[in-house]
Amino acid sequence: MNKRLTIISLGVAVCVSLSGCGSIGKIAEKVKEQTTQAKQESNQAQDTAKYNTYIALSNYLTQRLDKTFEMYFQEFGGEEEIRIRKNFTGFNTIPVLQGHKDDVDKALAFASKEPSYQAADESVKALVPKLKELMETTGEMQTYYQNKAHAEDEFSKGKELHKKLLVQFNQVSDLADKFFADFAVITEQRKKEDLEELKKSDQLVRYHAMSIVNRAQDIQKAFDKAGVTDDNVLDFDANQYAELYKLLTEDIDKFTELSKDKERLKKEKVQIVPVFTDSIQRVKTAAADLMEILRTKDTTISSDMKGKVTTGGKNMPLKNFDKRVSAVVDSYNTMIGLSR
Repeated sequence: MNKRLTIISLGVAVCVSLSGCGSIGKIAEKVKEQTTQAKQESNQAQDTAKYNTYIALSNYLTQRLDKTFEMYFQEFGGEEEIRIRKNFTGFNTIPVLQGHKDDVDKALAFASKEPSYQAADESVKALVPKLKELMETTGEMQTYYQNKAHAEDEFSKGKELHKKLLVQFNQVSDLADKFFADFAVITEQRKKEDLEELKKSDQLVRYHAMSIVNRAQDIQKAFDKAGVTDDNVLDFDANQYAELYKLLTEDIDKFTELSKDKERLKKEKVQIVPVFTDSIQRVKTAAADLMEILRTKDTTISSDMKGKVTTGGKNMPLKNFDKRVSAVVDSYNTMIGLSR
């Protein structure tokens, strides 16, 4: 069998070397083209798999992990010493599943594979080991409270876990910020290429759906870059925001219009899901609230609170907008997944 394979290989080599000789040359050229095409398709598949794996890592960090520790710090505080409420009865949060661990391991494996994502690969290599340690400690914490062990040892282990979690979370946060910045170089270029391709191929429903996500995230990035939070939201330039708001609402309105064209939906093979149409309207409302807040300098504006009895708590327009954007991203991924 080995001998037969050797003969076939030599035969191909001869054909290639005689590429200028009539039909033999044409066959060789065809083989060469097919080999090149197969290699390009393989490289593209590898690139897509790596890109999607890094996206999954990013989503885990910004959604599940972030939500887990938002809940944890709300309950136990973010200081070195744990804060325990007098009426504490238990604590439940988002579990660390084996699938999450597998996704993180997959990202680390891809960091050493082609194509190279340069700085993003190095940031993944630095991030993942620390993230795995944090996930392990988080799992311990969740088991500890689920088993009500805190009632038996009077929070002895809970206090140790708290200090450990705090150190690990801060380490991961810093490394995650580096990963986000490095990977953003890749994602921004990829988004631009994808949008251009969608527009070029007249897939305008998909184009505006993707653009909505990008426009909403552009608003988030603008506030973040300016160092503006809910505490100093009025410091953001109203004129700058007005332009970002205009671009977002134009895409939402255009998508809404096109999504009613049944022939176009059929042509583009798009399955519109109600959760996406609902989420983009909610993000539009949250964006409009921000526009009014910056225009009127009135931070009490909140469409979500109209007609409701409130406790007079502080309005958090940026936090609300971030929540709406997260919902848009999730629903967009759902829609695109169903429209393949």
